[in-house]
Amino acid sequence: MKTYKAWILDFDGTLTRSLPVRLLMAAWLVGYYFLHPTRLREIFLLRDWRRLREERFCAAEENFRTRQVEELSRRYALSVEAVEKILRTWMVERPQKILRHCTRRSLIAAAEAQQRCGVKLIVYSDNPAREKVAAIDFPADEIFSADDEFISCMKPDARGLKKILAHMNLKPEDVLYIGDRHDRDGICAEAAGVDYCDVKILENFFRASRKISAGGE
Repeated sequence: MKTYKAWILDFDGTLTRSLPVRLLMAAWLVGYYFLHPTRLREIFLLRDWRRLREERFCAAEENFRTRQVEELSRRYALSVEAVEKILRTWMVERPQKILRHCTRRSLIAAAEAQQRCGVKLIVYSDNPAREKVAAIDFPADEIFSADDEFISCMKPDARGLKKILAHMNLKPEDVLYIGDRHDRDGICAEAAGVDYCDVKILENFFRASRKISAGGE
């Protein structure tokens, strides 16, 4: 494998596995709102939050997260503070309780081995990631998200990635970007001139390497 000075890793779907996280969170949502039917509309608020993120991922808007929260506040006749509390509960706090059980262990082990060799580990997510990174004990050197004022754009807009490279004093050829969605992570990396690897391909490489090592013993 080519030697890089830094690995930039997406979080959701890359450091963690999307399907078990979604299934566990869906079960938690259903169970919680079955017991709290008067708050059922919060499920639709969470749905609309995701839709707004998807609809606007190409457009870099100043303070775009604040605008989305305000729009949900108007739609659901809730205060901005109430919307923020719902989002934090279901997007940050509760996922932390299950993320540790849904990590891509082989990728994390490989990243930690690279770090011991001097490679910087950078997490770059479209969603707030600092607390989630801490929840899985991933030793990131730097963490960035689309909501950061410093970034203020979502993938595949490459401006955020380019800002990270400049901030970290890295050249595109010095970096490997690892993600799970070519339509977001891959296009973003390619537009910034950064090598990209799909996490599933990387995991297959790890499995093949282990089989070769086991066969040689």
